Amino acid sequence: MGEVYLAHDPRLEREVAIKRVRAEKGSDPARRTRFLREAKVVAGLGHPSIVQVYDLLSEEGTDNIVMEYVAGPTLHEVLRHDALPLDEGLSIAISVAEGLSYAHRRGVLHRDLKAENVLLTPEGHAKIADFGIARRLPGEGEGDEALTREGAILGTPRAMSPEQACGDPLSVRSDLFSFGILLYEIFTGRSPFLAESGAETIRRILQHRPPPLREVNPGLPPALSNIVEDLLEKDPVLRPRDANEVAGRLRDLVIGGSRGSGDVDATLMASAEGTPVAPALPLPVPAAASSSGRSRRPAAAALALTVLILAGFAAFRLFAGPGTLQVAVTEPRFLTGPTDEKAAFLAFALRGALQSGLASLDGVFPKGAAEVDAVAGTPVEVARAVAADEVIETGFACQGGSCTLDVARLRRDGAAAWNGRIEVPLDDPLTAARAVDVLLREAYAEREPRPGIPRQRVSPADYARYLAVQRELSRGTGGDPAPLLERLAAVRRSSPDLLDAWLLEVTILVNRFAASRDPALLARASALLDQAQARAPGHPEIWYRRAYVTTLAGPPGEAEAALEAFERQAPGDVRVLDLRARLRERQGRPEEALEAAREAADRQPSWVRLQELAGMEWRQGEIGAARQTLDRLLAAFPGNQRGRQLLALLELTHGDPARAARLYQELSAGSADPGLLVNLGIARMLLKDYDGAARAIERAVAADGGSSYFFLLNLAETRRLQGRKAEADALFRKVLELSEADPSTEDWQRLTVRAQAFAHLGDRRAAVTEIQEALRLAPRSGQAAFEAALVYAVVGDRTAAVVNAGRARDLGFEAPAWFRLPWFEPLLSDPDFRHLAQAAQTL
Repeated sequence: MGEVYLAHDPRLEREVAIKRVRAEKGSDPARRTRFLREAKVVAGLGHPSIVQVYDLLSEEGTDNIVMEYVAGPTLHEVLRHDALPLDEGLSIAISVAEGLSYAHRRGVLHRDLKAENVLLTPEGHAKIADFGIARRLPGEGEGDEALTREGAILGTPRAMSPEQACGDPLSVRSDLFSFGILLYEIFTGRSPFLAESGAETIRRILQHRPPPLREVNPGLPPALSNIVEDLLEKDPVLRPRDANEVAGRLRDLVIGGSRGSGDVDATLMASAEGTPVAPALPLPVPAAASSSGRSRRPAAAALALTVLILAGFAAFRLFAGPGTLQVAVTEPRFLTGPTDEKAAFLAFALRGALQSGLASLDGVFPKGAAEVDAVAGTPVEVARAVAADEVIETGFACQGGSCTLDVARLRRDGAAAWNGRIEVPLDDPLTAARAVDVLLREAYAEREPRPGIPRQRVSPADYARYLAVQRELSRGTGGDPAPLLERLAAVRRSSPDLLDAWLLEVTILVNRFAASRDPALLARASALLDQAQARAPGHPEIWYRRAYVTTLAGPPGEAEAALEAFERQAPGDVRVLDLRARLRERQGRPEEALEAAREAADRQPSWVRLQELAGMEWRQGEIGAARQTLDRLLAAFPGNQRGRQLLALLELTHGDPARAARLYQELSAGSADPGLLVNLGIARMLLKDYDGAARAIERAVAADGGSSYFFLLNLAETRRLQGRKAEADALFRKVLELSEADPSTEDWQRLTVRAQAFAHLGDRRAAVTEIQEALRLAPRSGQAAFEAALVYAVVGDRTAAVVNAGRARDLGFEAPAWFRLPWFEPLLSDPDFRHLAQAAQTL
């Protein structure tokens, strides 16, 4: 663009540089006017990291810029030899970032930031030159070629941002992309996009993702690699918001180091950002009677297993001591009419991205979606129910190929702490997720990124495949887990940095183990955790899952060690208490188990924690304490359906059938769940209201379509109790017909149903044959022993009935109050049975 002369200023006794603009470059009047205007703007910049413009002189149509003289070389000349050492490179990078920040605050863009335009003083301090003036024109410099006529695209191809290369409007984030290229060159000694021609260079800028710094030079801090990756995002909205943020992140890399020697703090060498979406927290299963409609199958039996419920989103730490934020992210609200599947999928992805982005911030802990979604009401009510400090509410609207996401950060009292809006692409969930992460950094500007968690690098296709599996599981449409595991494994192999896939695979395996008790499944989960931990040794969710797996079924010593390791990794996390309670219960130390569970509920008094405590008290036989805990839950959260279901089930199986009937009447009023209706029918049987029981179970049969022989057995029994024997016998025969066609011939529960039907029809031999086979298949089942006691009571074998009733009690049968059903009345003359029934009545 011109020639630069070294000159002496005799007035101020200093050396200066004078740039003379070539006459042929300044001949166009419009161009000269623009040049003079920009020169005056830049002359007003005064910063140690920017070459100072002293004066502007015009002589015989030639323009001269009088500038500060910098005696040292350009950064480009220094980098010809090799990449810079870490400490020297960071010093230069911070100086350039600070200079950019100062200029941007004054409305000046550089538009051609590159190593040739960074000068180094003899002391090694960096100064940005040609700030907004000496823009390199196409066709000049190595690797460059003319792309367009003067005035269309200005800048050096290898240093351009994607939007600059396309001729789109520029912002400060365009300079940040160029700064990312500069940092890449500083720390690797090579340009990330430079090709043999300018056209190929532009293509690479628009499409190519260079390998991260840490892959080119493993000795560099991961946090530095993350900064450069953020700066080189193709979409401007995904880059850092300004140069000041980047300067702060660079300065963080030298805090704590020996500033005299320029060493970087060793504790930060392994720091990084980003946290994957992890599957939800383990929760008890507080359902009513099984939806499969098994005869008198108490849903309380499900409390014996605690599994990982797949809710589709992460559930992270629930408590981490003072200075932390518990945040509930509600389901996105669609602001415009009905939405299609594509928009619904993106909304699902964005909620997960909000969870993940929050978890990547130090001291911020998002609640699990399952816990949040079980609560209806205002943000204040949601925050109270899940013991959250804040709520993130989102509004979602799509039009054409993009969607607008409105995000509100609300305090516990409902007051708005921050509001923001971002536009995201409809067809690219990964880019949308990264944009949400950027938005959250602005929303929680006071929070630093959480250290020790590596960034997840994943292809858009793999991310979409992962989300598809996650969504199928959250909607209950996943079906056979084996194909889902294969799909996740394929994603994991293709994008191994996507820890979400690892963690979700582990969760599915643990769920399968909870159902099958197959130790091979836990072995697979442990192997995956080993590999994941090698990739992310500081990730707390990996430590949590390892502790969960070992406390579930590992050797006691190994479980204790894993629990201690998790506690060291996540001090103050209340899930440590959850796992300790579970481990102590497994070790046969019930008092210590309950102590830990009660402390967890006191520290985290959400509906989930109270429900978890009630389940453990129930399992430990402390029925009165469980009832008090559930009453406490409903007093705090009266609309909590799961708490009401659990209390109804407790009263049905252990306590007050009248209260159970009232609760089930309320629960079933707005529901077609046949399980609730069957439980209502059983409560009325215990109250000897046989007509009311029949009406409830008739509704259950109708809701099920009459295909469940379990429900038909219940209805047949109520007909018998009503004195309608012919109708009852017809239903019993229908039960036998349907159960005969059931392919699950080894299912002991099918056999107990058939035994009861035969017993009521008076076929003693067939009833005993079926029930004996059921007991052979399930010798340790308290439920099977109870069914046997009922069958023997119906056929008149009092001794066998009493013996099996005692076995049911000894095996921990979950519904002792059911020994007061009408079929057991003939046994009350037996002292042992009368003692058992009276004990059930006093629970």
